[in-house]
Amino acid sequence: MLDRTEREAVEEAMHSIIGRMEGFLYRCRNDRDYSMIFMAGDVARLTGHPAQAFTGAEHRSYSAQTHPEDLERVYAAVDAALAAQGNWNVDYRILRPDGSDVWVREIGGGVFRGDELLYLEGVVVDSDLSRRAELRNVEMLEAISEKSRLLLKSTVPIVNVLRTLRILAINARLEAGRAGPMGASFGFVANEVSRLAEETATLAEAIATITGQLNRLVESG
Repeated sequence: MLDRTEREAVEEAMHSIIGRMEGFLYRCRNDRDYSMIFMAGDVARLTGHPAQAFTGAEHRSYSAQTHPEDLERVYAAVDAALAAQGNWNVDYRILRPDGSDVWVREIGGGVFRGDELLYLEGVVVDSDLSRRAELRNVEMLEAISEKSRLLLKSTVPIVNVLRTLRILAINARLEAGRAGPMGASFGFVANEVSRLAEETATLAEAIATITGQLNRLVESG
């Protein structure tokens, strides 16, 4: 049992720690609104509303602040964790009154008395910068992968055409040989075409190989 001085020291430490958070602590009911009982920290900056709007007479729904595209994922994460009496860890966007949104990460769990669920509680932290950077990286990798697939697709017919050109050059040399001295100049041209086809085909095949390796690397993450 803490005496008054110790309790005051603990409360002071908690206020100091919460004041440094880029997020907030909460305790709420297990309903679809996640009706808040307690909130402390950077609530106003992240949600656009003071904590009192959620915990006071207004009873603002916290789940209504969650982006509609993310809400079902939040429900699923919370419900699964409660069923296992474990913790959830989920990223989602909070909608602000000005129409903007901010990515947050929530880590929480249920407060149980035996098998009876009393409350939900946890911490919500600002993850906007890191999450948006992560999404940009994913988009960039997807774009690189798509360009690689297109390049690989374009390289294959080029290689096939060059192979055909080499065959035609071989046939042209044979015809030039049959023509004797009259076909000498034609034979020289055929040899040059064959040489260029060989070099270009080698380069195209190398590009196709590198592109395929790049595509596999991107897809593997």
